[in-house]
Amino acid sequence: MLAGHRLLFNKKSDDESGKANVERTPKGDVWGVLYTISDADLARLARKEVGYVKRKEPVTAGDAVLDAWVFVAANPSADPLQPYSWYRRFLIEGAREHGLPAPYTDALDTIEAIEDSDRERDRRKRAIKCEGGG
Repeated sequence: MLAGHRLLFNKKSDDESGKANVERTPKGDVWGVLYTISDADLARLARKEVGYVKRKEPVTAGDAVLDAWVFVAANPSADPLQPYSWYRRFLIEGAREHGLPAPYTDALDTIEAIEDSDRERDRRKRAIKCEGGG
């Protein structure tokens, strides 16, 4: 859990939709999953996450507080953005698969999303199976 932050969708994607971001707030928690990866894989991930910068933040994992890299939008949009419905589905199904708290996953389900006007991209993204990805 990343305390003192909230989840929002103010990172404008090349496809014009809103992608996930976190920002500091006095009250709020963002839940997620921690992964251990090599420095080489972290560098590769940072190159792939265009428009984000990595920032080290304390996160709570069980009883431990650990420093973790968090990717934050480099230039968040001041305009309200919405994710595509297939993108929101990835967040919800991933949260459920990893056993994040039910109130948090229920809140993800209430995020307003828009339909992707690119029918082919929408079809490809909806064909991706979210469970058991390892």
